[in-house]
Parts: sequence; structure tokens; C-alpha cells
Amino acid sequence: MISKCYATNYNSSPHKGNGNTAVILDPFLQGMKEAGADISLHYTDDLIISACRGDLRCMTHTPGTCIHDDDMRWLFPKMEDADIWVLASPLYCDGVTGPMKTLMDRMVPLLQLFVELREDRCRHPLWTPKERMIVLVSNCGFWENESFDPVIAQTKAFAKNVHAEYAGSIIRPHGPTLKAMIQKGLPVQDVLDSIRDAGFQLIDKGYMDECTLNAISRPLKTRDAFLKDANEIIQNIIDHAMIHSESL
Repeated sequence: MISKCYATNYNSSPHKGNGNTAVILDPFLQGMKEAGADISLHYTDDLIISACRGDLRCMTHTPGTCIHDDDMRWLFPKMEDADIWVLASPLYCDGVTGPMKTLMDRMVPLLQLFVELREDRCRHPLWTPKERMIVLVSNCGFWENESFDPVIAQTKAFAKNVHAEYAGSIIRPHGPTLKAMIQKGLPVQDVLDSIRDAGFQLIDKGYMDECTLNAISRPLKTRDAFLKDANEIIQNIIDHAMIHSESL
């Protein structure tokens, strides 16, 4: 068990607590809490975080302090102290959302400008060494698990750059389908239970079981059924939009 674990969590969905990302993030955080973790949750849409400008004074003139005077001034120390970072984002163009990428970019003040060899790669050392883990939580509208391959690769690379252990990913393909099935009372409780179990395992055992992660991303319907249902919903949206525009 990770003793006295503090986890800082970020949901970069523009729909915040009402989106498909929250559907899978919330039970994951609940499982972490049940295992004894101290949790803080932030929505990137509520934060003012300017884009990194590559100034590098945070690595030279004012070590650990960025030139921007924004919400990272109070958020950065929380991230620096945390044992776990949970990065939750819907899949946008094969990666995280813009606000999440900006948050990741702004972690540069953790690093020194000097370069060292680590795992046969040139990387920057941390100013203050600390063991921490990073978890990705992501949903997308497509059917295949392979849709997440690029964002998982991005998260793994980010973890190595900030000297963190990549602890795994909670991924949910055809995420809108999960939310719709929950609302209709259809049998998907096993998925939500597995998500909660993964959060508990992370704190209780220090890792998430592969079988649990696989249960989270199991198909909710066949691909043919997904294509049929998705295109019917899309057509309804288009029809509704046309009726609305004609009434204006």
C-alpha cells in the first residue's frame, strides 16, 4: 500500500463533471479514496494557465518559477508534492486536449537545464528528486481500443521526461455509448466496478491488474452495431439542426 498518498487529478474535458470523461474518472477516484488516498480534483476549464513560451528562465534565472503569473503559481506546488498525477482527457486528434497539453508543458520548472543520460536517452534532471506515478484516464467516440495508442505513447513519454512511473491507462472506447447505457439502466455496472477496482488497486497494491484494465475497455456492442447506432444518432443531430435553422 502507498502510505499517505496524495493524488492530484485533472479533468480537461470542456464538459467538466458532466462529460463522458467524468463518467470514468469519478469511479476511479472513488476507488483511490476508498484505499486511503488524499484526492484533489481540478478542471482545466476553470484554470487560467498560459502556454509555455520556452523562455527557460524557470530553469536558469528563477529555478522552479515560471515567468507567467497565473494559476500555475498555486497549482505547481500541489503537483510537485503529489505522489500520483491523474491526467484525464477525452481523445482529441489522437492526443489530449489543448488545455491538458498546456498543463503538461508548464511542468518544465520541475527540471534543470543540464542534460543527463537516463535509460540511454538524453533528458533533464529534476531539481528535487521525487518518486511519483502518472495515470492516464481517457475516453473516445470510436469503437477500437487502438484509437488510444498515440495518447498512451504521449503519456508514457511525458512520464519519462518528468521522472515519473507510467502506472497505466484507464481507457474507454465508445465512451458516449457507456454513458447512454448507464442512463438506460443497461448492464454496464461491471465496467464501473472495474474502474473503481483499478483506483483501489493503484493505492492498495501500487499497480493496476491487467485483467481489470481489460474489463474497463471491453466492447459494449459489436462494431457493426456501433456503426449503425452512431450514424443514426449523427443523422438525428443533423436533422434537428436543419429543422432549428429553418425555424429561425
